[in-house]
Amino acid sequence: MKRLVVLAAVALLVPVSIAGAVDTEVVVDYDPALGELPEGVAVDKRGDVFVSIAPLGQVRKIGRDGSESLLAQVVPPFSGNGVLGLAVDAPGNVYATAATLDPATSGVYKIARDGSFVRLPGTGAIVFPNGVTLDKEGHVYVTDTVLGAVWRVPARGGSAELWFSSPLLEGSGIFGFGFPLGANGIAYRQNEIVVSNTEGARLVRIEIEPDGSAGAASVLAEGVPLLAADGIAFDVHGNVWVAVIAQSTIVRVSPSGAMETVATAADGLDWASSVAFGKNGDLWVVSFAIGPPGGPGPALLRLGVGVKGQPVP
Repeated sequence: MKRLVVLAAVALLVPVSIAGAVDTEVVVDYDPALGELPEGVAVDKRGDVFVSIAPLGQVRKIGRDGSESLLAQVVPPFSGNGVLGLAVDAPGNVYATAATLDPATSGVYKIARDGSFVRLPGTGAIVFPNGVTLDKEGHVYVTDTVLGAVWRVPARGGSAELWFSSPLLEGSGIFGFGFPLGANGIAYRQNEIVVSNTEGARLVRIEIEPDGSAGAASVLAEGVPLLAADGIAFDVHGNVWVAVIAQSTIVRVSPSGAMETVATAADGLDWASSVAFGKNGDLWVVSFAIGPPGGPGPALLRLGVGVKGQPVP
């Protein structure tokens, strides 16, 4: 309960921009009374959509025909913060982070199309695994929200290693959880990754060196529109689309760092936590709906934004 109260207070203190009309479709409504709170979303090359139901520890699949099914029960229900960020690779495997607060189950899981899954080596050492992405070589990058860092799992064997940490990715503790909320969403494009810092209200760009090590880091954008930034995704033009959870907004950040709010609660968002591009200029969004009651509630939505996403590596 403390978590909801604190985040609600943050939302009330943050000015909300007014967005223009966005074509919004609610694809799946979820029932919070059943613990159905969706946190992460990813879309594969075929157009199948995957959603993490955080408290229940599940990843569900929404097929192209609109049917929903359980892909995998990754961790037991109500295990810590449950299953959070999602990503997919070219063959269609789904990568899911689980922040259970238990080293025996916390980490990053690779889920095959048949629903079988394995935990990636060494990821149990990640303090708070949250966002996840892959580069063109198949290396997996995972944000550590508490540590303010990014971990990397090699594509061809080997264990997770701390890849990059910086004060730029550290949280400040302003949300009052008793621990910092820093590095969160993460996305890859053209030999760099971008990471959102939730309490830092910024996006951080990190170069990837030819040998795979982390290169220079810089602030892409920061300010009030990004306070409580959560999941992110690139479009084909290099813009970063950010779900700003406590403001119930989607903010588009240009390669130069210019920010524009493109969707708000007026467009049906309710504490939007993650975004992913579909195949036809659609932006898939999940509403985590953990704020004050009275909103539309938890849901999977499709927004017509008229731009395609960065292809899956």
